[in-house]
Amino acid sequence: MRRQPLEISLGNDDPGLSTALRGWRYRASARGPKILVTGAVHGDEITSSAALWHTAEQLADWITAGSVTLIPCVNVLAVRASQRQVPLENIDLNRRFPGRPDGLLADRIAHALTGLLEEHDALIDVHTAGWSVPFVLLDHFGDARLERRVLRWAACSALPVVAEMPAKISNLQGLDRSWSAWAVRQGKPAVTMELSGFHTIDHVGAHRGATAIINLLNAAPNLSDRLPRQGPVAAPWVRRAVCSDWGGLFEAERRPGDHVGAGERIGWVRSLTGEPLGEIKAPGAGLLLEIQPLSALHVGMRAATVAVERKPRPR
Repeated sequence: MRRQPLEISLGNDDPGLSTALRGWRYRASARGPKILVTGAVHGDEITSSAALWHTAEQLADWITAGSVTLIPCVNVLAVRASQRQVPLENIDLNRRFPGRPDGLLADRIAHALTGLLEEHDALIDVHTAGWSVPFVLLDHFGDARLERRVLRWAACSALPVVAEMPAKISNLQGLDRSWSAWAVRQGKPAVTMELSGFHTIDHVGAHRGATAIINLLNAAPNLSDRLPRQGPVAAPWVRRAVCSDWGGLFEAERRPGDHVGAGERIGWVRSLTGEPLGEIKAPGAGLLLEIQPLSALHVGMRAATVAVERKPRPR
């Protein structure tokens, strides 16, 4: 597999403060799909970058067809500042797509990525979810055939596959303007991979992520319009955030990866002097994906995320 460096300029940088997108293109000898893999769209999610480093180490051994473009660090200045948003602008890059070529830095990054996506057949965007289990998150689809193709592909990751929260909630959070949501609207197969990690590199999470990415890359040649007669038509889980009605300290009783029942207690919110203020409960039966890594909660703040089971749609 041949490797070539990739660099996309985003405009005139201040001296010593480059914002360019940098990565590598890998091309196998046999023809196949062109897959774009990105990490660190959020600057405090650097386990995603490490997952792409480990992926690069394995590509020559596993990928025999097509091409792979890896960009381990999309939001360079945010990574250097160890913060989620683009510094100075305080903009969440993952709410800015498709961007524009003459806007703020967040707009120019988004615009460069959307242009790069035009050269590729599918997208894997890697994030982290804090204290969590790894999972694959799917956006809302307007095309049922594309949804089934992506669902079949996502299952090859060997990670739990979770559908995004209802559109009326996710759109209020700007998730309809995310990187993967934009790709889906262009008719491109796209998945978001969420790994464990918060501000620092979780090496276990990075290696698990690399394995899942390699699984998806190996399965990419099957991303076609030919669909099996049998199989699921929707993800078996739906993402649901559990928010706190109290301000205080969160004491978790369960761990990510636990299966929980509807209404089952995940933990307590306590006052600073230890008095119980209220319970954080599962909104439905399912898989506990993530627990807030910060101890201090405010009213309305997310305390945990549960992948709630849902009944399969009729075929």
